[in-house]
Amino acid sequence: MKTLLKWLLPLVLIAAAIMILRKFLGEQKAIDLSGTENRGPSEAEALNDAELGGELSPDLLKILVCPLDKGPLNLSADGKWLINPRNGYRYPIRDGIPVMLIDEGRKFQDASLIAQPA
Repeated sequence: MKTLLKWLLPLVLIAAAIMILRKFLGEQKAIDLSGTENRGPSEAEALNDAELGGELSPDLLKILVCPLDKGPLNLSADGKWLINPRNGYRYPIRDGIPVMLIDEGRKFQDASLIAQPA
């Protein structure tokens, strides 16, 4: 019995290592074949100006804050963005729904929107 375990345990460990390597190399090959990692749609694909905007409740606008610094946001003149005047982050409004993700704000940041202290 001990002899069987002596041979079986290393075989099981080798089989497990081979399975892990196959899985890793298979995923690596898929990334290499595509040329890029899966990063989602490009900025141009993700943001179609025609789909921005929509009716946003004034009550909702009063309570929305930037998820990064928890400060108030301003509605852009065209009604398509919520703007943080402290860091220039712009959060898109899609079909009347504000997309309040820090990554979205950072992606569409506009330094010219940062309010200068008086």
